[in-house]
Amino acid sequence: MIVALIVTALIVFGGSSFAFKDSDLDGVEDSVDRCPNTPILVLVDKHGCPLKRERLYIRIGTGFLKDSREERSYLLTSLAYALGGFYTSFTVRYYNYSKLHGSGMGDSTLFLGHSTYVGKLYLLPGIRIKIPTGDKPFSTGELDFTPSFVMDYLFGKNDAFLYSSYTFRGDKRYKNTFTISAGVGREFGDALYASISYDLSESAIRKGYNRYFSLFILYDLTRSLYTTLSYSKGINKEAVDHSATVRLGIRF
Repeated sequence: MIVALIVTALIVFGGSSFAFKDSDLDGVEDSVDRCPNTPILVLVDKHGCPLKRERLYIRIGTGFLKDSREERSYLLTSLAYALGGFYTSFTVRYYNYSKLHGSGMGDSTLFLGHSTYVGKLYLLPGIRIKIPTGDKPFSTGELDFTPSFVMDYLFGKNDAFLYSSYTFRGDKRYKNTFTISAGVGREFGDALYASISYDLSESAIRKGYNRYFSLFILYDLTRSLYTTLSYSKGINKEAVDHSATVRLGIRF
């Protein structure tokens, strides 16, 4: 669930720059914007019209998870491409430490999605594919498919979002699972965005849900360079106690 959440937050908020009465979040005020409803991942000129409809992203990062049974730390590398409303990303993960399994390559993730606006409502249907590139302790060796949907309502410097997904698992030892997350966010100044959410993730091995509170922060270091922090705290005994990921990204 965390990966999914991390991938969704970067898509929705990674290229945003909020301004007063800026409905399409391109940094140009509505009253002088000659190109309303510009997609969120598009650079614009002073009139709010696209300069470039194509963008490339490279992200590197590190993270950890800690539970009473397991501790892990890992490295992440992602390559993403946006053209208009279409977005795709590919992420590889390497576990440099595991209390139970040592170290080894994790599975890779491919995400495909297409975003659109309906007024101030941002919509992002997509699919995440888990590719079994991982070593045996860290992988089931099977493909997983996760259709997902994001709805994000934008109002001023604030937004309210809902994320849902359903995972079809290739390994029949585990059941298919449903995930849902709801939260709110706000832009602080020109460079900082933060959101909080409440997340439910159905367990693949038992009845019931893992429950989390999550925090996401994005900070624009420059127009091209940014960093993100994602943190989740498990709030029932079945959930992972703590997990976090920090990334540094470059927009081209």
